[in-house]
Amino acid sequence: MSKQLTPIFDTGHGGVINGMYQTLGKRSPNWHKGVLYEGAANRWITNKVMQRLDYEQLPYYHISPEFEDKSLTVRANRANKIYQQNRNTYGISVHFNAGGGTGWEIFTSPGETKSDYIADAFIEEFRKDFPMKARLGGTKFLQKDKEAEFSILMRTNCPFILLELGFMDNPVDYEKIWDLGFQEIIVDKIVDSIKQVNKLYGV
Repeated sequence: MSKQLTPIFDTGHGGVINGMYQTLGKRSPNWHKGVLYEGAANRWITNKVMQRLDYEQLPYYHISPEFEDKSLTVRANRANKIYQQNRNTYGISVHFNAGGGTGWEIFTSPGETKSDYIADAFIEEFRKDFPMKARLGGTKFLQKDKEAEFSILMRTNCPFILLELGFMDNPVDYEKIWDLGFQEIIVDKIVDSIKQVNKLYGV
């Protein structure tokens, strides 16, 4: 029987404390549903994913449970401490994007690493009827993750991927991110991806 690979969740940026967002920037325009704060929205998703994993008795770690904005150094150090104790782990950093684009994308650090195999498993699941445009690297026929030197990807020792689940400053994506039904679809995709990673790479 294979041993499960355990995800380490990272919710980038701070949350909302007593109505006050804890991070500069990282938010949508103040459109008709109000300002969408990335650090709040990624906690909505991550908390729902962890709830699902609890129900299904699947293990996980969480390196940013506080609502305060913990630095990338703190979060990376927490992930590295977990990895030192449990090598059967990998990281998932949950984000929403900005910059005027649209769609979802998945990032890994530059070069071929174990993170690419995990990202590929997530990509295959998200490409199954996910109601948002994919923004992927590679070619038309071989779509894969994008690569970037994001700190959470570069400073962590375990394989780590970063999810961007829509653009907060795109009106169409903004509407979707607020929608509870769409949030549940994201949760389904992340949970299904975690199960697929276990199926493919459990040791």
